[in-house]
Amino acid sequence: MRNMRSPSLIAGAILIAIGLLIYINSPPPQMQKETLTIKSGDSLKSVSIKLKRLNLIRSEQFITLYGILTGNTNIKRGKYIIHRGMSSAAILKKLVTGDTVRRQVTIPEGFNLYQTGERLAARGITGYRSFISCTSEKRFLRSLGITAPSAEGYLFPDTYIFSEETDAREIAAVMVKRLRAVLKRIDRSALQRLGLNTHQLLTIASMIEKEARMPEERNAIAAVFYNRLRRGMKLDCDPTVRYAVKKFTGAITVSDLKNRSPYNTYVHGGLPPTPICSPGLASIRAALQPAEDDYLYFVSRNDGSHYFSRKLSDHLRAVAFYQKGIANGFIDRQKKR
Repeated sequence: MRNMRSPSLIAGAILIAIGLLIYINSPPPQMQKETLTIKSGDSLKSVSIKLKRLNLIRSEQFITLYGILTGNTNIKRGKYIIHRGMSSAAILKKLVTGDTVRRQVTIPEGFNLYQTGERLAARGITGYRSFISCTSEKRFLRSLGITAPSAEGYLFPDTYIFSEETDAREIAAVMVKRLRAVLKRIDRSALQRLGLNTHQLLTIASMIEKEARMPEERNAIAAVFYNRLRRGMKLDCDPTVRYAVKKFTGAITVSDLKNRSPYNTYVHGGLPPTPICSPGLASIRAALQPAEDDYLYFVSRNDGSHYFSRKLSDHLRAVAFYQKGIANGFIDRQKKR
């Protein structure tokens, strides 16, 4: 009789243990949908305490032990949505796999890092200040292979999907990696002929990006910049003035044009210290393939297009006509009718 009762007792104990595990793993009463934020450095134990406090699990000891026994202790930082009715095991799987709340964000061509930071912050992806700070942190930039004073121009404009509350360094690293991938896919053999390194290429491309409104004008604008550089002329690029004074909208004033910032190409010769925005692929290609023209000047027609000149006298007449409304007999033979 003793030998027959022992197996049944063992089986009963097993059934009780299984039932207990099922019960502990099941969602607690009155469990509701909650948002859970996990920060860097949070341990499984500290997270299990938070889960219990939010009434998302029955036992913090169970989920901690379960994670240790299954080797699932490496939880990912980020914001999570824990739905009503999820088991403790399902919650742990979500945290370990990094199934966070994700947001899509588009960074347009021509955005500078300040505008990029604002867009990311507005989408709840990362903090503005932390993003701006890390994009000028020397040690971090070196880890990305950037020797420039900031990551300006290296954050490739594209559509990304990031988790909410992602570390700003992670975001910057992803955007720089995207740029590297784009640069690898294009022919950069012209760099040596043009006498440029990658940083200078991106700087010129950024100015093209900000000046060009018509895609067909990018190469001609590139030619103007190269021609002026070869002649030792200042670039006189209005967007560099905007970047210098951090005035990205509105009119540029006379005092803005006199600002002593190294970014002001009306005051300083050569290229600005860094790009002034994130150039897109088309502008990078234009910087590698300037038009074979000897233009030295261009002025806006106020419709997105530009009039190009070889001589200063012709340029001044075009400026008077288009920017000041002076009827001086100027005839625009470049404009397509």
